Amino acid sequence: MNIFNESGALAISTRLQRLSDRLRKDGQLIYKANNIDFEPKWFPVIYALYRFPELSVVELAEEIGYSHPSTISLLKELEKEKLVRSFKDKNDERKRMVKLTPKATELINKMIPVWDKIKQTIEAITNTTNNLMMALDETEYQLSKEGFFNRYQQLAKQETTDAIQIIDYQPQFAQAFYDLNFAWISAAYEVEEEDIKILSHPDKYILKKGGHIILAMYNGEPVGTCALIKTDPGIYEMSKMTVAASMRGKNAGLKLGQAIIEKAKNVGAKKIQLFSNKKGSAIAIQLYKKLGFIEIPLEGQAYKRADIKMEITL
Repeated sequence: MNIFNESGALAISTRLQRLSDRLRKDGQLIYKANNIDFEPKWFPVIYALYRFPELSVVELAEEIGYSHPSTISLLKELEKEKLVRSFKDKNDERKRMVKLTPKATELINKMIPVWDKIKQTIEAITNTTNNLMMALDETEYQLSKEGFFNRYQQLAKQETTDAIQIIDYQPQFAQAFYDLNFAWISAAYEVEEEDIKILSHPDKYILKKGGHIILAMYNGEPVGTCALIKTDPGIYEMSKMTVAASMRGKNAGLKLGQAIIEKAKNVGAKKIQLFSNKKGSAIAIQLYKKLGFIEIPLEGQAYKRADIKMEITL
């Protein structure tokens, strides 16, 4: 047992590389013992072209599961050894085809019985309770559904999403309410007089008029805001919804939207309306649709930038 065995899945790449290096080293000894001049790293290309006599470079890369540059590098090496040759496709001169040379075919005839014994030997090594070949098939299948990097990103995103808390507005967050909203408005639009009025005095123009403000908190800091402004009995405008740039793409906006709708239901709202901009806030509009808002005729807008009105009936 060593440090990499103790680290479990964290060192899977290192352990697979270590296993690969060990098998490759012994593979070289096997070829040498049979007087065969062959490098184990050539095997994927040679075997694929043995099974499929002619392949394009793209097809070959897909077949062996290597990147295009890695495949090209191997082909150059094998061409130098006169084991493969390339040529233009007779039906499409832009396509480069590859095939084995007579020298490679002769070499393969010598290797086939050696390959058979190698296969038997590997099967004896891997034929354990936790069969390695079956585990590799299962692992490769899982990676084909979604890659390692994407899975990591999803996990990190979910952990961040889970850590976001939604709270009611408190006076000590007045500056954060102003700064978060001023940042997104000024980045995409002209900050209008109505913006400054509401952002500077949320208590006067939102809370004291029967409205509500919620905040998205992450690690004890405000990272998003959303407000309900009462416009008529039973009708509220969803306004000043924003998320800090560093927190976008982590579902903070979705959590704010869901929470503000729940807040509206709790205070007896019948409808929530909002104004937005189709171009500058296209991503936000997709979120509103996901929350259940639908477009209605544009009227009553207080902002020059508004070119769409949406509504949800509760």
